[in-house]
Amino acid sequence: MLALLGLTVSASKLRADEVSDWQAVLGSEDIVRLQGFVQDYPQSAHLAEAQAMLGKSINTARALGLMPIEAVEGYVQQHNLIVAARMSKAAADYQTYLTVYPQGLFAPLAQSELALLALAPVVEAAPDPMAELAGLTFVTPFPVGEYIKGRSIANLISTATPQFAPIEGLPEEAWKDKSCANCHAWTEASLCDQAKTYTKPDAAEALTKPHPLGETFKIGLKAWALGGCKSQ
Repeated sequence: MLALLGLTVSASKLRADEVSDWQAVLGSEDIVRLQGFVQDYPQSAHLAEAQAMLGKSINTARALGLMPIEAVEGYVQQHNLIVAARMSKAAADYQTYLTVYPQGLFAPLAQSELALLALAPVVEAAPDPMAELAGLTFVTPFPVGEYIKGRSIANLISTATPQFAPIEGLPEEAWKDKSCANCHAWTEASLCDQAKTYTKPDAAEALTKPHPLGETFKIGLKAWALGGCKSQ
């Protein structure tokens, strides 16, 4: 019984909305509002009259040269396409609208946005450090890195000096301008074991910690480990 009552209330509300909307468009020459009524109430007793009013308004607009037929047909579809384009801000979406509706209601807007996008500077994606360091071996010179470019892992672990204190609070005289080899007995095998820790699924925290020889060196170690810690 309650379900039937709910359906009755919903039907009554729909009927009230239809009456209200019909009163709003009755005698109107507003093409968009008339088209909205036709689309919203396809079973309305006023459908035929609304369609006749819509046809008359379209013919009047066309005769006066105010609006081509493409600008009023498929208004909902046009609206959805242009809203999607404005949300994505993608040139391809604006072009899709113009391809489907070259004389559409929102064609000037789409053309304007395309022109603005064409003038916008192209932002190049930052290079992927892992891609740049792929194939690195123990003796391959680093192709990038302000501090280590042109130097290999083998060379760096024996001659490089820290760029900052390896341990927070360590006095400068203990590390500045001193070789890392003074404190670390790195070998190719032991460094490979360290590098492999950067390839593990839970290595995110370790990768975020600064390395005394710089970020590029640490990423290089990961690339080297992923490549099998090759000697050359």
